[in-house]
Amino acid sequence: MWSGEPNGALVDEMTGARPGRALDVGCGEGADALWLARQGWAVTALDISHIALHRARAHADRENVDITWVLSGLLDAELPPGGFDLVSAQYPALRRTADRAAERALISAVAPGGTLLVVHHDIRDAAAAREHGFEPDEWVTPGDVAALLDDSWHTDVNEVRERSISGGAGAHHTHDVVLRAHRLTPHRSPSIRHWTASGRSHDRTRYWDHRQARWATITPTSPETKGHHHLNLET
Repeated sequence: MWSGEPNGALVDEMTGARPGRALDVGCGEGADALWLARQGWAVTALDISHIALHRARAHADRENVDITWVLSGLLDAELPPGGFDLVSAQYPALRRTADRAAERALISAVAPGGTLLVVHHDIRDAAAAREHGFEPDEWVTPGDVAALLDDSWHTDVNEVRERSISGGAGAHHTHDVVLRAHRLTPHRSPSIRHWTASGRSHDRTRYWDHRQARWATITPTSPETKGHHHLNLET
């Protein structure tokens, strides 16, 4: 039964955040999307279920809330790179693949300065999960996403958290894994071209971390080790 209540981790992490463009991945019947819209976000909500989206649209119509509903999975949605200031995936059913396509799609959709929020149940007892017909190794976890975040990201929260829920299909899950990270804003300038002792030069890309009010500079370790970088935080 639809409670109409948004997921607790979404409320905890995003209350008071400056609204912008939000993507709700696996929106179900729309409780999270509705909550975000009430906070001033321009929401795009994805789900693969016709029935869920029909009900979600009905809930939004009753509240006279404008939300863009999209019948699609994450990988088929053709999302614009960097198109959203918030990408929220609450308990998403995203299959693991060798190319990490789902994880990369979540990350790619976040705009510079934007937030990525991924929440899933903490499956501490994999054997017990399998007894209930759930194979943990087949599904993307917040940890899988966190493992792909590079130096252009800052991880704000990556923890196991106790759930507070009294009923519903997921009530038997007592803990969640919560990942919240934000993409730093790149600033490139000719003034930060760095000359090495050998006389060679290379660019340093600086990222403004507006939440920590400091610069982070990403510098290649050497001209010969292209693709390897140091992250230096400036105070």
